[in-house]
Formats: sequence, structure tokens, C-alpha cells
Amino acid sequence: MTIETGTTLATEDARLCALYAYEILDTPAEPGFDNLARLAAHLFDVPFAFVSLIDKHRLWFKAVVGGPVRETPRETSFDEYAMLQPGVTEFPDALLDPRFVDNPLICKEPGVRFYAGAPLIDEDGFVLGTLCILDTKPRTLSEKEREMLQTLAGEVLLHLTIRKKSLQLETKTKHFDELLNISAVSPEIHCVLDFAGKILFINEAVTAVLEYTVDEAVGMRMWEVCFPEDVPRLIAAIEDGLRNKRKEFKIEFRIVSKSGIVRWLSWSMVTKNERWFTYGRDITENKRVENELMQLSFVASKINNGVVINDANNHVTWVNDAFEKITGFNLEDLKGQRLGDLIAGPKTDTKLINQARELIKQNQSFTVDILAYRKDKQPIWLSVYNTIVLDDAGKVDMEVEIIIDITDKKEAEEELQVLSLVASKTNTGVNITDKQGNTTWVNQSLEKLTGYSLDDIQGKLLGDVLSDNPADRELIELSRNRSLNKESYSIEVQATKKDGTPIWLSVANTPVLNVDGEVDRQIDLITDITQRKQVEREMFDAKEQALQLSDAKEMFLSVMSHEIRTPLNAVIGMTHLLLENDPKPSQVEDLNILKFSGENLLHIINDILDFTKIETGNLELEAIPFSPRVLATDIINSLQVNVSKNNNVLSLVFDDQIPEMIVGDKTRLYQILMNLLGNALKFTDKGKVELILELAQEDDKQIGIIFHVKDTGIGIPEDKQSYIFETFTQAKTDISRKYGGTGLGLAITKKLLQLYKSDIQVHSVEGKGTTFSFPISFLKLSEEQLQSRAGNARTTFNGKKILVVDDNEINILIARRILGKWDLEIDAASNGHEAINKITTVNYDLVFMDIKMPGIDGFETTIIIRELDGNYYKNLPIIALTASTLHNDFDKFESSGMNGHLLKPFNPEEIKKVLVAFLSEK
Repeated sequence: MTIETGTTLATEDARLCALYAYEILDTPAEPGFDNLARLAAHLFDVPFAFVSLIDKHRLWFKAVVGGPVRETPRETSFDEYAMLQPGVTEFPDALLDPRFVDNPLICKEPGVRFYAGAPLIDEDGFVLGTLCILDTKPRTLSEKEREMLQTLAGEVLLHLTIRKKSLQLETKTKHFDELLNISAVSPEIHCVLDFAGKILFINEAVTAVLEYTVDEAVGMRMWEVCFPEDVPRLIAAIEDGLRNKRKEFKIEFRIVSKSGIVRWLSWSMVTKNERWFTYGRDITENKRVENELMQLSFVASKINNGVVINDANNHVTWVNDAFEKITGFNLEDLKGQRLGDLIAGPKTDTKLINQARELIKQNQSFTVDILAYRKDKQPIWLSVYNTIVLDDAGKVDMEVEIIIDITDKKEAEEELQVLSLVASKTNTGVNITDKQGNTTWVNQSLEKLTGYSLDDIQGKLLGDVLSDNPADRELIELSRNRSLNKESYSIEVQATKKDGTPIWLSVANTPVLNVDGEVDRQIDLITDITQRKQVEREMFDAKEQALQLSDAKEMFLSVMSHEIRTPLNAVIGMTHLLLENDPKPSQVEDLNILKFSGENLLHIINDILDFTKIETGNLELEAIPFSPRVLATDIINSLQVNVSKNNNVLSLVFDDQIPEMIVGDKTRLYQILMNLLGNALKFTDKGKVELILELAQEDDKQIGIIFHVKDTGIGIPEDKQSYIFETFTQAKTDISRKYGGTGLGLAITKKLLQLYKSDIQVHSVEGKGTTFSFPISFLKLSEEQLQSRAGNARTTFNGKKILVVDDNEINILIARRILGKWDLEIDAASNGHEAINKITTVNYDLVFMDIKMPGIDGFETTIIIRELDGNYYKNLPIIALTASTLHNDFDKFESSGMNGHLLKPFNPEEIKKVLVAFLSEK
């Protein structure tokens, strides 16, 4: 069925051009158009509604309600007739209309009988398409319904217009950004001239700009490189400056390079002592940009959006005609003034204006939507797109602002927002109130959630109905005041459903403001968080129980370890006595087994009671070389997992004057720093923790280091700082419950520092942070130790002879296996006499000496060896092998002449350190 429209080819081409300018055909669905189509279907109670656009040979649907079809041939469409009418076109019963007797929509599925469509007519009078509704039964629209359909069509056209302008704005803004962000930086020419214009000095930049070498340029006169047409103007400017006794002025003129290239330069000239001190900046690119800006200004004067150009001080220098149409202000009103000062009014958000100006100072462009006022004081919503143009120095040279009137868009958004809220079907409870908070509407989800219907709570404050808990009343009242002050809030309260069931609710409130900026209504989004609260309660109870169990375990270990250690010391002592009192041969092996087992068990108990060892003085500091920088770095790295838990920042500040290697007890220093840093991280949330090492003093033998552990955590009350180092003591009674811990960490730290003959100082401000500080003196490495460091990387010791003295064949076997992997020649002796015989016949490089052996023990054997004549016996390294941590044994290591000790069971890494220390090449 061909339809004669009566439109001319020229008119149709113009209409199609207008349609294509919207760039909307074959684009994805958009919520705004879909919502309007659904709204039309809902309002008129029809199964089909379309936002259709009339292409050359087809109807393309931007929004569809009632079917998946996205386009249909134009010649068989109802819209072909609707586009001919200025108002609503209606076909009450298409089946009775002979024009549509062959239309497949009528004679086949879906069997359309009714059609009504309102044309979408743009500002130039071109029909772009229609908003149409269809039904499968005959019907007639009332006059009010026809007006309603026409109104909805106007909303569709408004969406089309806003969308088109947004696309145009994006394109134009991109174009302006490409043109206005052009910048070029050239090296500056610095030169000294005499009053005759002769160049006395010039820098090497002359080569890049003028193509002359420095030697060629010196002696030339300025006029030789000046563009001929600019010479009279240059001379006039200089003469005027001299006549008016001006010491400094700027001038722009063109120069000609050696190869004939013409460039624009901006010269700053200062006269002093009959000399001109000048520097020239290449502004050729600037001149080109200025010319382009003039062209852009011409273009800007012809577009519908407002365009404003400001100078570097944010003062208006030019506006186009479109800006005057939008705001009523012309260039005469604005020139030399700041735009924001003139368009601001009673309800303008001046913070946005100030923020925009701050961004300009930071050389940043911006986009902002702001409520402004026309010259006639009428409010208007403007969208401002600001682009800054920088000069060669990187400073703001000018600003270009695109101004778009978005008043209609803002009003449409507010109306659509209300429609969307009312029509939404969400599982979250929704409560809409008046400005005072009295309920005006609730959705079905809220009725299901609380059991209260709209009739039950309409006109009431929802909080008064749901909550009678005095503890929540203050929170609810505070939240209501925030909403009245235009502030959103989110709270969690315990409520009661209509049937009396308790329920936990999360309430997120948003105040909705009217055009005057006052609260017009409030919207509450309400969700059931009862299950989450139950889980939180269970987790809290479980944590409390775990803390109680942990405290009980600590107390049990402390008591039991003490009770076990007392008789165990007696068992070990009696074993030593029995072995020294000539036991029967049949008893020796049993006693040795008993001694070995007892000493190992004592070692375990001593580790458990580390704090008790400190208290009783049974802990001594080691003196071994180590790197304080490596130790501090390793500690920082190992704590990074704890750092991330509380969103903290952990950093190391290390004084580069501290030597790379020092001598001291690395293990105990590690324990001190870990205790302090662990506490700092535990009591700091979203803050900063620092470990600082500073050189305090240094002489030939010792070096003093001050350690600081600083945090920005909860701090320690001043009245609590005096006893935080006591055992099982914490700054506050709720610290253990909230943060965990036993209260032993600082007590152990203080005791360890006393071994260093040091003390710890604390400086803390509650709520701001804490700093713990302590000094420690370390020995510096001797020349021998420094030389031995060169061989630390050695992992093989070819040709080195080792003697292992131990009466336990299993221990010898283990020692052989460990030492064998370093290419050592290993020999063994089972007692002291055998060891002495081998040492006097073979030259060994190192001896591992067991302490407890039948016959003469390791101490006696070592004493005998040291008393032999010869440097070999005096200097032979002898390392004790022991499973004992008894204090007396440690004293005897040195007194017997041993060079060190290793604890059993053997640790390969500790053995390797000994080998490196004593077997490295000197």
C-alpha cells in the first residue's frame, strides 16, 4: 500500500537531514526514552507504545513496549499519516478504515484496531517521528488524553534535544581541547647589547633559534636579524623608552634566521650601565595560536551555545551572541569582570565557584552545573565547560568556557526522578515523607518488612511507630535534625514489627530539595539486617570466649612450666652429681640418657618461660656481627601484612651515618623492635607508624644508636604511662578486650633493654599517638672481623680439616652429613683423650667439641689443648657442642678457652656461620 504524503523531495531531504543530525538511529536503548514509552503504555492502559523515528524508507523504534520489533516499513505505517498532522492523529478502529485494509498489523497478529500518535516536531518544524500507542480493541481518546499524549511527545522531543545538544557539546569541547591545548616551549636567547645594538654577548640558544654560532653572532647588530618591516617600530619603541627614562620594557618583533626563516620573538629588555640586557622567547607558536583563536572566536559567535573567553586573571574579554541570549548579559556588562560574580544570586552555590577558581589556579580545567541568575534576576541552570590555555611558561594565558542552558533538563530530571521512585519495584523498603518526615507513601516491600500498611503509618513519623527503644530515640532525633538541615544520613536501629517481632533495620535517608534549595520531601531506603546483627553478636561472643581461653592458657602454661622446672633442675643436678661420683659402668649409659633428656626438656621449658629467664638473670646477650639496616628492613617487610589490616603506613627512617655492620645481640634487638612495632600497628588505625634509627655517638670501639618507634594511634593517658611496663598491665581496662594481648610485651621489652644497660622512654598524647625511644651501645667490628666479612659468601671449604669430638655415634653421623656438603675433610674422636692424640698428630682447622663426655669432658679437653706449647694449640678454633642452656656452662666456654658454642640439635645455618667466621681466608 503506497501512501501519497504530499511532501516535496526538497522538504523531505531537509527533514531527513534534521533527523540525521540527532545521530540517534540504530543506537542502543536508553532509559529515558524507555521510561517515557512505559509511562505512555501505563497511562493509556494499552499493550503497545512506541517512540518511532521516521527514516527514508522505514520506521525505527527508539523505545518499544509490547514487542521485540525494532523497525517496520514506512509505507505501511500509521505514522506516515500522523506526520502530516500538527496534533494527535487517531484511528479509533483501523479495521473499518479502507486505507489500512491490507495492513498486516490489522489483518494478522497482533490484530491492531486502535492507533493514536503525536508527532515529534523540532524547532524548525520538521517531523522527526511520533510517540504512538496501539491497542487490539477499538477506542477513542478523550480531549484530556489527547493533551496528555501531546505532552508526553513534548517530553520525548525534549530528551531528543538534550541528547543532541550533549553530543554536539562533546564534539565541540573535544575540538576546542585539541586546538586550545597546543603549546610550544623554545629555549630563550640571552644577550647583552650596547646602545648601538651591537651584540656583545649571547648564549648558545642563538644557534637553535637564529642558526648562527655564538662566534658568528657576537659583533652583529640587532638590526641585521630584525625583520625589515619591524625595524622602524623597534627603533621607535627603544627611543620612546629612553626618552621616558624607562629602565625596562617588553616588545615583540620578528627575526630572520641565517637560512631565511622568519620567527616571532618576545623580548624583555633592561638598560643598565649603557648596556641592554635582553632575553628573547620564541612566540611563533603563540602567534599562530592567537590567529587560530581569532578564527575560533568567529566560529563561536555562530553557535547556539554560549562562549566566554577570560584572561589569565579570570576577567571576561569576549562573549558571543548566544551567551547574551541565554543570560541577558552582553560584553559591555561583563568585560573586565569575573563571570561568576555577575551570574551568582541568592541560591547560587558559591562554593562551586570558589572551587572552580582554585582549579584554574592549579592549571586544571573543569565542568560544573550551577544555579545562576539572568540579568533580569530569573534563576537559570547552566552547565559550564571550562578549558584553560597555557603559555610557554606553563601558566594560564586564557580560559575558554562553553555555557549551556540546562534548565529544562534539570526540571525534567527532577520529574523523572519522582516518577522513577514512585514506580520502582524493589525488594528494599521505601518510605517517602513530607519535609517534616511524616510518611506520605510506602512501597509493598516496606509493608512486608514491617507488617504496617500505608493506612497504619500515613501522616506519622516512621521512627515513632517502629521503635520504642530509649537507646535509639536520641539517635533517631539526631538523624531527623540532620535531614532537616539538608544532610543525608544512614543509621542502624532495632525496631519492632506490627506483630511484635524484633527486627534490626538499616535506614538510609536522602532529603530532596526544591528549586529554592529547601527540603521538599525525604526518601528512606530501609533494609532488614537482623541476620547480619545476629552474626555480629555471635562473632563478638566467640571472640570474648577465645580471649578468655587464651588468658586461661597463658596462666596454665606459666604455672605448669614453673612447677615442672623446679623438680627438673633437681633431676639434672642429681644426674650431674651421679655421673661425677664414679657410678657403676652399668649405670653410666642410663645416667647419660637421663641427663640428655633432662637438659633438652629444660631447654624447652626455658623457651616457654622467656620472661622468667630475664627476671632471674639467666639470659645473656650475644655479641655477633650483624647489619642493623638489614635487620630493620626485614622487620618492616615482615610486618607489612599487619600494616594492611588497619590501613596503616609503616616506614623506616635509617641514618646513613650508622655503619653497615655492628656487633651485638641481633635476636634480642629483633624481639624488642617487634614488640614495640607490633603494639604500634595494633593500636593505630588508618595512620602512620615509623621506625627511626639515629646515630647518637661513635668512638674507636663503640657506636651508640637511638631507636624511635612512633605512631599516630590511640595514645596512652598521661596517668597510665608510669606503669604500662608492669607485667600483665595495660593502659586501659578495655584494651585487652578490644585489641587483645596479655600485657607482657612492654614488660619483656624493658627487661631486655636493662640487659643492654639501657632504658626506654615514652612520650604520648592520648588520641594523637605515642613515641617509644631507647639508646643502645654496640661494639664496632674489629679489623679481624672486617677481614673475615670478605669470605662470607663462601659456601665450600676445600681442603679444610674438621675434627668432631662426641661420644654419641649418632651425633657424629649427623655432624658428618651436615659438614660433608661443604667439601670439608671430617675426622672424629669419641672422647677427650682420643681428641688430644689426634690434634697433636694432625693439624686441624677447626674442632667441634662435645661438653659432656666420658673420661675428661670437653672443658677439660680444651684446657689441656690450650696449655700445650705452640701457636697452633693456642689459636686452634674450638667450638662447644651443647644441649644445655645453664648459666654456668656459658661461663665455662670462655674460661676453658673455647671460641664459641652451638646448641643441639644441630642447626645447619648456625654451623655455616661458624665455618665462615673461622675458616674464611685471611
